[in-house]
Amino acid sequence: MACCIGVMAYNEESNIRAAVRSLLAQTGPHVVDLSIVVVASGCTDATVPRAREVAAHDNRVEVVEEERREGKAAAIVTFLEHAEGAEVLALAGADTILEPGALEALVAPFDDPAVGMTGGHPIPVNDTDTLMGRVVNLLWELHHAVALENPKLGELVAFRPVFATLPRTAVDEAAIEATVRSLGLRLAYAPEARVRMKGPCTARDYLAQRRRIHAGHLRLRRTSGHEVSTFSVRRIARTVWRARPRDLYGTVALGAAIGLEATARLLGTWDDRFLGRSHEVWERIPSTKDLTP
Repeated sequence: MACCIGVMAYNEESNIRAAVRSLLAQTGPHVVDLSIVVVASGCTDATVPRAREVAAHDNRVEVVEEERREGKAAAIVTFLEHAEGAEVLALAGADTILEPGALEALVAPFDDPAVGMTGGHPIPVNDTDTLMGRVVNLLWELHHAVALENPKLGELVAFRPVFATLPRTAVDEAAIEATVRSLGLRLAYAPEARVRMKGPCTARDYLAQRRRIHAGHLRLRRTSGHEVSTFSVRRIARTVWRARPRDLYGTVALGAAIGLEATARLLGTWDDRFLGRSHEVWERIPSTKDLTP
């Protein structure tokens, strides 16, 4: 089926070529008409020329340059305007790498007309020999376990073109979930759609990222009534108990993860309820931009 992938990029000169090339390499019986739109917003580095370098060698790639950066959700709206005719739309990070077969696994569930959105399986490349590396891997292992039971979609998603705009938000994938669910369509997790990414390498970066996400989830719940599956503390606690590590190092990492996540949620709640921070245009998290461990 015709699939158009949007790549939202802001100062991703070190990652954009590898990210787009990993998309161009995707094949499978459901990936028969592939196109890619790179939306580069307010970039001050070499993101645009490097993306155009890839586009010059493959006409499936289009590069759209925006002078101003107005947030990822705004960039997605620009992508929607350039993706006419596609049967399925997808979003992939400019700082991620799709494993072979990931796009096929992501798109195949749309054979079911009741499916409106799918999400892939993020695989952190963070070094598990470091405490923060173990924390990040634990976080995504828990996301994976929750998503198997109740889909929580992020990092790599696909959806039917059933809407033309998106509200300004700090949690774009969750906002798409809300829109798709409101139309009576189903969410589906595609665990074989594996995408490599890098989580924060410092506690400071972790708190900045998770704070913004929680504030965004709170605002989304208030405005749309939609609650992502990982929002529930009870569901997370059950998952943690079932998947708790048995070794001392893993237990320490789990304690650190719980402490950091609790702090980030408190800060996100403060931003949402008292400061009115929307986080629509967020600061880059530097330590997530190098896909080497």
